[in-house]
Amino acid sequence: MSDCHKCGKTNMSEEVTIGDCRLILGDCREVLPTLPMVDAVIVDPPYSKRCHAGHDSVAGVASSRVLGYSALSPAGVADLAAEYAMLCRGWIVWMTDSELALAVRRALESVGRYAFAPLPFYQPGRSVRLSGDGPCSWTDWIVVARTKAQSKWGTLPGGYVAGPGWNDKARMGGKPTHLMRALVSDYSRPGDLVLDTHMGAGTTGVACALEGRRFIGVENDRDAFDIACERIDNAYRQGQMFPSGPIHKQEQGALI
Repeated sequence: MSDCHKCGKTNMSEEVTIGDCRLILGDCREVLPTLPMVDAVIVDPPYSKRCHAGHDSVAGVASSRVLGYSALSPAGVADLAAEYAMLCRGWIVWMTDSELALAVRRALESVGRYAFAPLPFYQPGRSVRLSGDGPCSWTDWIVVARTKAQSKWGTLPGGYVAGPGWNDKARMGGKPTHLMRALVSDYSRPGDLVLDTHMGAGTTGVACALEGRRFIGVENDRDAFDIACERIDNAYRQGQMFPSGPIHKQEQGALI
């Protein structure tokens, strides 16, 4: 059974602890200055304005209402990169789209990190261009950056390809559990403290629970926060049913 209890509520945020996961309902801009140092940041912030526009509903509802958050600007990228660099002693793993990938890489380099070329996450069949005017969007991009301390970390995959069972997103904009387990395994060690400032439905927290990491997640949308709490609690309850160790060696689709 998991240890799940509410840890109090203030005007700024509400906290819930589930096992080794600390979940915070609030604005990450207000929460970040209060957090301790972490071993890794694995995060999926909002994407570019162009990407968000593509999520508009058929009825014409603005994407910020459909997704629950606004697009991220290059200035916002720079602000987040600076915050992450101050808090994180290890890898920063940042999921984004093609529009912002270069801005993310440059922002992380500007705060003293060694940033690698963006890694593809390829999920065939994920979307269809109903207008029939060109290629579908099947790829997200992952920018990873390290400090000198991670220079002997070891060789890591050059990308990730979705396999069977990867269509388990809990809400629009979410990521597959298999992907997040692979990233958590590849870019942190057992027992490490992982931060996700845009937790959404909590998939990174689920991955940390299953892979033996500690976790801090921040989310400003109440509905998504409640889903995250339930999913992470379930992950602890069912954790012994899943194998430990790097998921990309066991269940992942082909690696690039």
